Amino acid sequence: MRRRIACIDLDAFFVEAALKVHPEFRGKPVAVGSTGSFAIVCSASYEARKFGIKAGTPLWIARQKCPDLVWLPTPGNIIELSNAVHERLREFCPLVEPASIDEFYLDFTGCDRIYPTNMAIAERIVKEIARDPGLPTTIGFGTNKLMSKIASSLGKPTGILEILPGEEKAFVSHLPLDEIPGIGKRTVPVLNSMGVYEVTDILRIPLTAWQAAMGKVGEYIFNCAQGLGETCVISAENKPVRKSISHSVTLPENTGSRSLLLNYLSHLVEKTVYRLRSEQLTCGCVSVRLRFANFSSDGHSVKINRTNDDRDIFQAAVALFNRTIKPGIKVRLVGVHLSSLQPGAFTPDLFDSLLPEYRRGLNDVLQIIRAKYGFSSILRSRSALRISRYD
Repeated sequence: MRRRIACIDLDAFFVEAALKVHPEFRGKPVAVGSTGSFAIVCSASYEARKFGIKAGTPLWIARQKCPDLVWLPTPGNIIELSNAVHERLREFCPLVEPASIDEFYLDFTGCDRIYPTNMAIAERIVKEIARDPGLPTTIGFGTNKLMSKIASSLGKPTGILEILPGEEKAFVSHLPLDEIPGIGKRTVPVLNSMGVYEVTDILRIPLTAWQAAMGKVGEYIFNCAQGLGETCVISAENKPVRKSISHSVTLPENTGSRSLLLNYLSHLVEKTVYRLRSEQLTCGCVSVRLRFANFSSDGHSVKINRTNDDRDIFQAAVALFNRTIKPGIKVRLVGVHLSSLQPGAFTPDLFDSLLPEYRRGLNDVLQIIRAKYGFSSILRSRSALRISRYD
């Protein structure tokens, strides 16, 4: 049976959410982001994008590019609006999978009698979401998630694009490398070093070579070049809640450098917390494990107040690292493990009122940028200092 998968993308969602609170700024160059000395853009209106302002742009640079820029804080209505869109989409299709706060996958496979054509249903969805809750939408259709995601990205803003069955491989062959989801600015130079400059170059290298060079990432890239992707759409209520999330890294060479090890630890914490927040979970336990040059291992765990704030988790991880490190013995592997997971958003401590506003704003901005451009598109400086060929 032919797969019919749609990717629904809410255009400039955070800006549109902010404009519902401040409609007087509609039509003007608007950017939404965190507040404070290190404010960065998480979303820009299309009027602002004409000046070269995009997600990840520091506020001071955005002001230079557009002196008339309207800067609005990350709105508090984004969860409410996202949930409203989710409920509206369920009226059209029972299989709705939230990919992020502003992106959803729908599976219309087997609905030919109800919805004869993809374009007809897409037009209805765009019209209804524009009416209630009043948000602009772009829709991409394809035979798998990859194709529908690419179609929605290329269809922006407020467009509808369908990649026809059987045309997947030919369609992606004409795309720039960085138009493939998951291939970002950090990955492109790695591919260039392998002699890959266009999507068609990917298939000139055997799958086994990709797997040997980059593991599962290489296999994913090879499949993308053929237009192959996941077809399973899982509704939110059917997704199992994780029991734990962990990441580890084997170092390029054994080291006893405390500063370098903490850089790696910071990167691992950011990576695990990104997944934690992506699945709207909090953790109540942090563990750190080290493997030493003599192949012995040691680790410690600690219970913490439930959170998904990377600063709190990093502080706990550093304390565990200090308990685990052995003077005079070099380290070959660092691992971070988050457990005691529960659904829910971060709730600050009653006496933590001096910190949360800018921290929550920054965390939200980081999450949005990474969801759009990949985890490594933006890192805290302590994480970016680690030495790595690719993630």
